[in-house]
Amino acid sequence: MDMTKKRNLAFILMGIGSVMIFSGFVSSFIIGLNKDRAIVRARMVDVNNVFEEFSTQVSIYEEQRDLLYETTLSNFYYDKMFQEDSKVKNKVSNYEAIVDAITKKTKQLDTLCDEVYYPDSTVNSKCINYKSIYEQVNNYFVTDINYYNKNIDKYNTYISGQGGANVIKKYETKKKYIDYNKDKKYDGREE
Repeated sequence: MDMTKKRNLAFILMGIGSVMIFSGFVSSFIIGLNKDRAIVRARMVDVNNVFEEFSTQVSIYEEQRDLLYETTLSNFYYDKMFQEDSKVKNKVSNYEAIVDAITKKTKQLDTLCDEVYYPDSTVNSKCINYKSIYEQVNNYFVTDINYYNKNIDKYNTYISGQGGANVIKKYETKKKYIDYNKDKKYDGREE
């Protein structure tokens, strides 16, 4: 075989090799892209599922809050407060447990939505709105506890003035007002 044929054969083999390498890169890129799409779709399903659970818990919270106001927080009578204190604290504790469950779902949404932009606008909307909803839930809860504790202060002042010893302890919580969506407003704060 002469040198020209060997050179041509080498160029042909290099060309075929280059095409194979290039097609390998392209197929690898396409496979990676398909995997990324599948991961994004799965995360969008997760966002939708967790947001649905979050929304259900927020609805339960709203019902519990309305019920608490109807039965307890809007009906403070000094002559019954001491006798009903343990029942009321139990109701308020259950109310706080609902807020805690919402907090857990919020943390899951934080993980799924943190600095991610999804190709579906409804998923992006959920990722934006849950923070404001959670902020309202937490801040309404803190407002309600402050209201409840102010009524206990009024009761204790009244009882002390009457010479009574049936003092009621305030409800203790570690929750404080928050600006969860960082918009420099405290949604749900009513004070």
